[in-house]
Amino acid sequence: MTADVALQSISQSFGTFQALDNIDLSFGAGEFVVLLGPSGCGKSTLLFILGGFLSPTSGTVKIGGRDMDGVAPKNRPTTTMFQDYALFPHMSLRDNVGFGLRMKGMGRAARNAKAEDMLDLVGLRDKAGRKPHELSGGQRQRVALARALAVDPDVLLLDEPLGALDLKLRRQMQDELKAIQRKVGTTFVHVTHDQEEAMAIADRIVVMNQGRVEDFGAPEEIYLRPKTLFTANFMGDINLLPGDLHPAKPGIAHGVRPENVGLKGDVALGPATLDSTAFFGTYHRCHFRSTDAAATPYVAHLPLGDLPAPGATVPLFASHVVALQAAP
Repeated sequence: MTADVALQSISQSFGTFQALDNIDLSFGAGEFVVLLGPSGCGKSTLLFILGGFLSPTSGTVKIGGRDMDGVAPKNRPTTTMFQDYALFPHMSLRDNVGFGLRMKGMGRAARNAKAEDMLDLVGLRDKAGRKPHELSGGQRQRVALARALAVDPDVLLLDEPLGALDLKLRRQMQDELKAIQRKVGTTFVHVTHDQEEAMAIADRIVVMNQGRVEDFGAPEEIYLRPKTLFTANFMGDINLLPGDLHPAKPGIAHGVRPENVGLKGDVALGPATLDSTAFFGTYHRCHFRSTDAAATPYVAHLPLGDLPAPGATVPLFASHVVALQAAP
């Protein structure tokens, strides 16, 4: 089961606080969309509106072309998976996964078969009779995912489901989550504040800031061609270039990512002195001070063989310069 999603002119106010400001978004059926932004930007609020846990102050939510106005969460073609997996400790994994099917009136034999199929999907069929406390954090996360998918939602809503996992396990689960979504074809809408996680799993990323959409596009587009200065800064480091290198229109700046600053390139930045370095395994993170006192310092990620001596003055260049709107 899968469906497209349309958010039309969605606004949400809590008293005088404007949590969402005129959001217009459309997600295709079967897409993996990530809502990304800092704490308080409105991404979870938007997810709760999709799930029916909040009614927007204004605007329309459509899922599969159907207006969701007045449709309660239990009657929507959505399931929500939260960071707290909320597994029942006294139930087996089979019964946890089949719980939603039980609430829908499915008989024991049919729901057990469906639950075991879902556990097989997440690689845990052989543990169907175990209790949640016998599992690792990553395995409990898989059980929660299997339970959410067992009821065949058209849209699965995920509110920072990987936030409680350690870094290595989180990266492993990102790969598994993406593979499972590809296999089942369900539309996924996933909330996170982790930029690397968003780029690892998303077909498209919605970058949010102060209740507005700053940017919306494929991960490569968001990172390499950010539309706004906020997006560029939020998605990683950005070096702003002097105006005389790229004459700017009002409200426009030009920037370049650290990996696109180096000892050769398309745009000459002028001579700069290497102040400090840090080793990051595949590159050196370098801080350069321009010999032009009025210029901004540069951060560069240099390949291992390109590192100048500390204190050396070298010519710097930039490639893949992007134009950045100061505001959306």
